[in-house]
Amino acid sequence: MDNVQPEIATIWDEAKAYVDQGNFDKAIEIYKYILIRYEDNPIAVEYANAYLGDAYLTLRQLDRAEIHVEKAIGWNPTKPGYHYLLGFVNSIQSHWSKAFKEFDLAVKAEPDNAEYLRGLGWAIFNAGDKLKGLEYLHKANKLEPSSVNILLDLANAYLMMLDFKKAKMYGKKALLIDTDNGLSCEVMDKIEEFHKMYRQPRVRRKKDS
Repeated sequence: MDNVQPEIATIWDEAKAYVDQGNFDKAIEIYKYILIRYEDNPIAVEYANAYLGDAYLTLRQLDRAEIHVEKAIGWNPTKPGYHYLLGFVNSIQSHWSKAFKEFDLAVKAEPDNAEYLRGLGWAIFNAGDKLKGLEYLHKANKLEPSSVNILLDLANAYLMMLDFKKAKMYGKKALLIDTDNGLSCEVMDKIEEFHKMYRQPRVRRKKDS
């Protein structure tokens, strides 16, 4: 953001501090102020919209997140991070074709970005092409083997395919990396629950005498 006017540097820092504190409402106020105060500065407007989109995404206010990320893309359509954010917004809403389109653009720009590959793999898997989706998820895992998010996506993917052995393997790997990760514990509990359900013998109905 070298082209942004120097006098707003402290404003950016203040907004970032609020984000780091988890006070997204205050950060949003500042980004909205930047949009008004520096509306004639394209770089400031681009970044403010991107940060607003990210903040709203964190708060799961998806309609607002989508609006601002799309505005950021309008200012800088070649930035893969913006397409990743928009893909994430669509992924949460299970809009898999839209998510695929955005993640695919991000991956084409940065083919070795594990997080972009994770998003693309998860979108493809849920859209129905499970083998292709797993291919991308495994590629992401190879690039970042210690990523808990990638490991959990693999665990969930194999659970959906009823491959409990592999689901447990990736779930346990995620837990070993971050033993206090609540999501990892939830995934492992879900795997165990489904595994027990599918192991239960079916009760045969007696023939009518």
